Amino acid sequence: MPETFLITGANRGIGLSLTQVLLSQGDKVFAACREPQKAGELQALQKKHPGALELVPLSVDSDSSVAAAFKSVSEKTQHLDLVYNNAGIQSQPYNARLEQVELPKMREAFEVNTLGPLRVARAFLPLLRKAANPRIVNMTSGLASLSGKSEGAFYPYGVSKAGLNMLTRTMAFDLRDEKVVVVCLDPGWVKTDMGGPNAPLRPEESALAIAKTIKGLTMKRTSLFLYNDGKELKW
Repeated sequence: MPETFLITGANRGIGLSLTQVLLSQGDKVFAACREPQKAGELQALQKKHPGALELVPLSVDSDSSVAAAFKSVSEKTQHLDLVYNNAGIQSQPYNARLEQVELPKMREAFEVNTLGPLRVARAFLPLLRKAANPRIVNMTSGLASLSGKSEGAFYPYGVSKAGLNMLTRTMAFDLRDEKVVVVCLDPGWVKTDMGGPNAPLRPEESALAIAKTIKGLTMKRTSLFLYNDGKELKW
């Protein structure tokens, strides 16, 4: 049965590929990004899938932008089955060591990678609550795993995503009684602007696995840290 999704950061990389996959499977997607008017690939997709794809201006680091996005989406649908918090940033240079870390970049990473999903999930809860199987999926990374950490660097990205992991667990427990599934998901190392050209996975490969996993989520899996294929990962 077709479902309705909101995807942030949908103009490129995994967000764009997941949008393409879901549309090809007959779902409806609200594709959110900072400047939809500049998102040529999304605009082309919208022409190819009239009525199934809506473009939504949304900056996850802005309270007013998220509120405006909620108003826009709620005027076009009565519910959302799933919110996919995909938007994120990785500050450069990623391999900065302790004494090289720039605190403004740390703050920016937290604003987008940690507080962004919190803003979006909280704002769109009214639409999720009207779904039969509401789900929130927060895009995280293997670099956020505490038990898997074996090297330095990745301060802004890794630390902010580790914060997102704790946010996910906390939200999952808060929303358990309302039967809202909340998980964080590692897409794998993917050939994107963030992942770089040496990554082993193509965006469409990751997106296909993600689509299957998120469509199959139930309350039995809430609060987990998952890989793109649904395998449980260690915190």
